[in-house]
Amino acid sequence: MNIRSQLAAIVEDGRGAQRQTLIWKGVLHHGDHKADVRVRNISATGAMIESPGPIPAGSELTLTLSETVSMPVTVEWSAGDQMGVSFHTPFDLALLAHARPVVVRPNWSPPTYAGAVQAAWERRLRRLTPAQLRAEFKGYITD
Repeated sequence: MNIRSQLAAIVEDGRGAQRQTLIWKGVLHHGDHKADVRVRNISATGAMIESPGPIPAGSELTLTLSETVSMPVTVEWSAGDQMGVSFHTPFDLALLAHARPVVVRPNWSPPTYAGAVQAAWERRLRRLTPAQLRAEFKGYITD
């Protein structure tokens, strides 16, 4: 098979569509299950997605990108935490310009020791006189 026929097969398969690199939060739905995912690139025919766990090729899912943008997809390949999905119908990328991304609740919280360190600094700074504070922060603030 020569290079032209290989390229023709790729384009015919839909993988040759122009891709838009981005980082967009989304949600994959499969029956009663849902998973927060990150869309890494997208085209009119599919997308590459990072997910918390592997999803087998051939799985039929629904990808939600915003409150108004949701589409059925098929997993074409999966490797580790990344997968490629194809859209059942061509996707208009202009829809993302008018969409608000899915909001995913942050799961980060400050480490427990951060509060203790902050409290220790506050106690120390409260005991210093203005002259001692000036000396402590010399070079960081100006009069």
